[in-house]
Amino acid sequence: MVEITPLPANDDNYIYMVSDANFTIAIDPGDAEPVLAYLAEQNRSLTLILNTHMHQDHCAGNLTLKRKTACHIAGSDDRIPGLDLLLHENTCLPGIPWPVEILLTPGHTNSDCCFYLPEAQALFSGDTLFSGGCGRVFEGTMEQLYTSVQKLAALPEQTRLFCGHEYTEDNYRFAASIEPGSAVIHDKLSRVHYQRSHGKATIPVTLAEEFVCNPFLRCDDTALRRALKMEHSSAVEVFTDLRLRKNRF
Repeated sequence: MVEITPLPANDDNYIYMVSDANFTIAIDPGDAEPVLAYLAEQNRSLTLILNTHMHQDHCAGNLTLKRKTACHIAGSDDRIPGLDLLLHENTCLPGIPWPVEILLTPGHTNSDCCFYLPEAQALFSGDTLFSGGCGRVFEGTMEQLYTSVQKLAALPEQTRLFCGHEYTEDNYRFAASIEPGSAVIHDKLSRVHYQRSHGKATIPVTLAEEFVCNPFLRCDDTALRRALKMEHSSAVEVFTDLRLRKNRF
């Protein structure tokens, strides 16, 4: 059985340790120290690092971990520090005892990717999709990011979302500002606030939960379109308007 352990890092990042009895992967180690502490405490050896993209808060620990553990590093951007294997859609990861699907998801950067573990019903979405939100566009286009989010939304509804940052409360404050009359969103915000005020993580969540409340997954929703006064706009236009509003929020 695969075990997934989130490690808080920096101000609001999550590093994910994915392991079974014999194999351990680190996803997006923006800091080496939490990973090294986990490995020592659990008496594990690190075999592989997977990076969703090349931003430093997701890969600053790569070189230290590679030097101290002799692990390999894989990702979809040749700017990732210490990269050994450049990933493409459906690249086979050699030696891993459980399937990992590589999903290319440009938009946040030109070369983001996400990792889907079907046996664990787990999606590691980096900065493409958050609970209650999505990433900013730095290198790609709004159309690319919309398409990438839709790709992730096509996964099974019970897929658990493990995103790159603890942005959930702020994301649902934004959602509530867009639809102030939505009891569903206010209830979600209340539950998220309770979790955070008690020091608890808000992830994982299922895609099914996100379909109900995350505005970036509801671009065809009549109530949301009415709130935005975009009843006759395309889904991409609604998505773009939401993202621009969130940038200013």
